[in-house]
Order: sequence, then structure tokens, then C-alpha cells
Amino acid sequence: MKKIQNIIVATDFSLTARNAYRYASALANALNASLTVVNVKENLIMVSDVMATPFPVENNKEVIKDIEELIAEENAATHTIERKVNIKILSGDPVIVLTDLSKNNDTDLIVIGATGLADVLTKIFGSVSIKVSNKAHCPVILVPRDAKWESIKHIMFASNYDSVTKQIVQYISAFATTIQAKIHFVNIKKPHLLPEVKENNWEQFIVEVEPGLSFEKHTIYGVDTVEKLKKYGKENNINLLAFASKHRNFWENLMHKSITENMALAVITPILVMHIDDENN
Repeated sequence: MKKIQNIIVATDFSLTARNAYRYASALANALNASLTVVNVKENLIMVSDVMATPFPVENNKEVIKDIEELIAEENAATHTIERKVNIKILSGDPVIVLTDLSKNNDTDLIVIGATGLADVLTKIFGSVSIKVSNKAHCPVILVPRDAKWESIKHIMFASNYDSVTKQIVQYISAFATTIQAKIHFVNIKKPHLLPEVKENNWEQFIVEVEPGLSFEKHTIYGVDTVEKLKKYGKENNINLLAFASKHRNFWENLMHKSITENMALAVITPILVMHIDDENN
């Protein structure tokens, strides 16, 4: 995983999106990374529950002014030293636009609010944050509505140990090293897999990849994965939940989509989603 130098944060001016900006700004400061605020203008508006129609293109200057006001207000509220923040106004389907943006070499990370889509647009497009995290070609951090910025000291990496590869360990370890955080490797096992079978030697991967990495491991059994992950996170002061997959249909492979969406909406800990296959693209 390359060093995070350029962070993109999406905004639709909702309260959730504002909170995502606040988180992204603090993260950028912590990593000494550049920050770009992106607003994607939809091409459709709802005129009824079943109909949509094109709307007139707004003056980009008005949107830019709104974003500049947001930045100034947040700087004042958080007593942040004013720094240059880039602004991009794009047009189209947010999922497609943000996914295309994630392919750029200068996009290292996207930050987006977990429920940051306006209600009327949600009826058309569903959860933009979940879709973007599933399709993006760079890491994505989902910031729940009530999440507060905390220095990232403890990362919980939830996975099935049997599926952990050297590449996955290298990927998450590089991220943790970048921000000087400890990793909690949490093994997710289904009840019917008891008793445990012999697992791959993933701990040896850590010795080979990042011998100085601070980490510990834990196993979760049962079907109520969400509640158990939340409980572990609370008890261990987890600042960031991390998931990685070598497959694009990541959410469906890790947990049932409805459970994962519920977790993104219910927890107050930001969620990092990474797709390992992109490292080879």
C-alpha cells in the first residue's frame, strides 16, 4: 500500500457529509496529506416517487462558495490552522464519478459519510457510501454520522484467518505502520466450523513483512458478527475497523450485505475498506 499523500472527501452538504469532512481534515493533518473536497452534482431530481427529470446546471461558483464556507466554519469550530484545501465540482452518478476518481494515481484514499446522501436521492441510488467502498480502486474510509475524530492508535482487522495471505498482511500492516497504530487481528468463524482446523501461518507473514508491527489476535464465533465486533471494538478502544478482500464483491463475501450496511449505520467507529487486487493494477 502506497503512502497516503492525497485524500479525497465527498460532500453533499448533509450533516453526515460535514462530519466526514471534519474527520478527513483531521486525518489529513495527522498524515500531512493534501485534502480535496469533491461535490458530485446529480443530473436528475425527483418530481414524484416514480419519476425523475434533468435539472438545470447550477453555477459552479455557488457550490464552490458553499464549500469554502464549510471549510472556514469547520476551521473555526475545531481551531484548525488554515491550510489549503482543493475543491472539485463534478457531475454525474456519484458512484460512477467517485469510482472513476479512485482510479487516479493521485487518489490515495477516499473518505465518505456512511449515510451522506440526501433522502430524495437515496430513493434513486441507495447507499452511495456502500457502493463506492465496494467499487473503488483505492482504500475508502466510511465515516458514520456520529463518529468523532480520534488519533488512530488501534485498528481492528476483521477477517477469516484461513483466507489471510501475505499480501493482505503486507497491505494492512503498511497502513498501520504509516499511522503508527496497533493492529487487532480478529478471526471471524462460523459455528459449523468448530472445532478449529489448522490455519495458515499468517503470523509468519508479519515477521517477514513488518517484524516491528504491534499486534494481537482474537477469535469471534457465532452468527451475530456485528454485535460481537462492536463489543470487541468498544472494549479495546478501537479507532478504526478494517476489512480487506481480494475480490470486488467484498461485502457479500465477508458478511451478508444487510448486516454490513447495518454495521456501517450502527457503529460510531469509522470503517476502512481495502481491495487487495488493486495493488497489482
